[in-house]
Amino acid sequence: MASDVRCGLSSLLWGAGLVILVMVFAVIEVPSDVSRRGLQLRRDWISLTEVEGYVINGVNATNIRAFLRHLTLHPHLGGTEGEWQTAHWVADTWRQQGMDEVHLVPYEVLLSYPSTSMPNKVRLLDGSAREVWASAIKQKPLYAPEEFDPDLPFTFNGYAAAGNVTGPVVYAHYGGSKDFAFLAEAGVNVSGSIVLARYGKAFRANIAKMAEDQGARGLLLFSDPSDYAPEGPDFVYPHSYFMPPSAAPFGTTKLVDGDPLTPFYPAVESAFRIPEEEAAIPKIPIQPIGYNDAYQLLRELGGAKAPQRWQGGLNITYHLGPGFRESDWTVNLEVNNRNTMTTTYNVIGVLQGREEPDRYVMLGNHLDAWLFGSLDPSSGTAAMMELSRVFLQLYNETGWRPRRSLVFCGWGAEEYGLVGSTEWVEQFSTQLSNRVVAYLNVDMAIEGNYTLRTKAAPLLTEAIYESSKKIPNPDPEEVLAGRTTVYDTWAHRRPDPHEPHLPRMQSIGSGSDYKTLQHNLGVPCLDFRYTHDNVTLGEPMYHTLYETFALVDEIYDRNFKYHSAITALWGDLAVTLAESKILPFSLDVYADYISKAQLAIEEKYGQLLSSQNICLEFFTEAGVNFKKAITSFKKVINGLDRNNHVITAPSKTDAYGATAFAGLVDTLFAIEEASENDKKDLWRIFAHHLAAVTHLLNTAAKVLSDDLW
Repeated sequence: MASDVRCGLSSLLWGAGLVILVMVFAVIEVPSDVSRRGLQLRRDWISLTEVEGYVINGVNATNIRAFLRHLTLHPHLGGTEGEWQTAHWVADTWRQQGMDEVHLVPYEVLLSYPSTSMPNKVRLLDGSAREVWASAIKQKPLYAPEEFDPDLPFTFNGYAAAGNVTGPVVYAHYGGSKDFAFLAEAGVNVSGSIVLARYGKAFRANIAKMAEDQGARGLLLFSDPSDYAPEGPDFVYPHSYFMPPSAAPFGTTKLVDGDPLTPFYPAVESAFRIPEEEAAIPKIPIQPIGYNDAYQLLRELGGAKAPQRWQGGLNITYHLGPGFRESDWTVNLEVNNRNTMTTTYNVIGVLQGREEPDRYVMLGNHLDAWLFGSLDPSSGTAAMMELSRVFLQLYNETGWRPRRSLVFCGWGAEEYGLVGSTEWVEQFSTQLSNRVVAYLNVDMAIEGNYTLRTKAAPLLTEAIYESSKKIPNPDPEEVLAGRTTVYDTWAHRRPDPHEPHLPRMQSIGSGSDYKTLQHNLGVPCLDFRYTHDNVTLGEPMYHTLYETFALVDEIYDRNFKYHSAITALWGDLAVTLAESKILPFSLDVYADYISKAQLAIEEKYGQLLSSQNICLEFFTEAGVNFKKAITSFKKVINGLDRNNHVITAPSKTDAYGATAFAGLVDTLFAIEEASENDKKDLWRIFAHHLAAVTHLLNTAAKVLSDDLW
């Protein structure tokens, strides 16, 4: 355990922790009542107000629909012919639109695929090793014509180890660290078993790592209907967006981002590659199954009754195991995946800036999908292609260029663990760390149509607030209620729990291609989309066969109004960050975020720290100094002639989540869970990191002042 925390500490210190952003922020207010029909285009000069109006009003829903239809005709799994064709289509489209530069950037990486002839299977065996039941090898076609394609891949999890294992089953709830701790306290031995866990609370790769560390022989993952079909069996796809019983979400089980054979270095032709057996990929077989298949196992499971909070939506009583009611029954898990060296491509398009061409506002979305990917990622890809069309049409009609360069990024093999974006950042880290102003990610444009959901670095908070106030509300009922902008509905339907007059802004973790830019280089990033009204649900069709064009066109966004709103918001943010003479970064929000995070650590762990005679005085004082420096710095900025992130990082226990001062919090969490033998090393790690964080906060404060000492 101590070694794991050391790795997390090292990653944090060399990543977000060492980069202190010193760019200046001040929101520039612009009118929001611009009509494109009244725009008088001039090639000699065009105002910021006109640019914003052109971008917001120029988005065409019909175009987005056509882009999405094209993108969802065929599967485009990372590293396959389908992804290659998608990448070339994006590149060709950008060239036709008039992009200044278009680059196809290849990387030779290790990806993972199911066998084309031997499907993965889960079998329930009786005492004579006879098959009582077997799982589906593919998800059942239900509606859209493309679901019936016989060449679709067998169900699998990326990087799950090939193997054939047999053993008893243990039900582990959501497969989190507290769930495994509960099993241990209850006397349920995971070692030698096949773990059955629900998806939805933690990243599947974290579940896989914990199961492997507990000595499990294999892992089965399913999405419980209480989480993904809460309205019952009559309200699932194709009748609604809830998950049908046959859905088995694909997904990576690799915890470390990027190519697993070239850690910390780009997977270019000359790269040194470690042996595959040394790669940070699972060593046990793992397989997703539908909840109809999970039912077949859970109804036969023996052992103690699971606690009430572990019960799910299937019409049975869930038990813990190990084993079944028939004591000699077992489960056989056969996984026939293969790891393969292949090529994935990033597509990079550049609209060069007129005054600061070497400063970049980046906009990105990934191009690969586990299957058709109508939501993840193709709704975002379609929005990106329409936004690039609008910007380049503006350039072609008026000659306008942004002050800073706009860099559009189509990332390869994101679904396998942010592979394309990680390799690109590793290859160009020096240039990017000095030149990127911000990165605006839209992994998917929609996963619902209820309200906006935003994850952002604190520095970008006010910028997205201001842009969302300019975007017309796509929800007609909300408009009738007097909430005429995206911001209005966001603030009304998802208020901040601590400041209810403001919309909720989530911290940014490690769920998409912003991760390496945010946490390794310290670039302020955000990711946003339209979401549904269930905060804990996620996207119900996530990574399944049923993420089809019909799902979007007939259920989620019939007129593509919500896609259009996201595209317009994306564009306005890009204009603000590319055009503002003084960058609109929220220093006050950042300082408040630090103060609140420090207070949370003190409130939760103060007694534990006092027991070790560890004082947070200097740490707290560093945060106060940073806030004072911001106040002084803003006075300097306000008098101007207008002519790094040690704070947020992905959580170790859930890589999709984010934690303030993750190096401190994760270590304290580990201390609470550790044996007495491990605690001494962990306390040393904590003290080391506390000193480093304190130093970096003080350094940031000094950067914002004229003082040398």
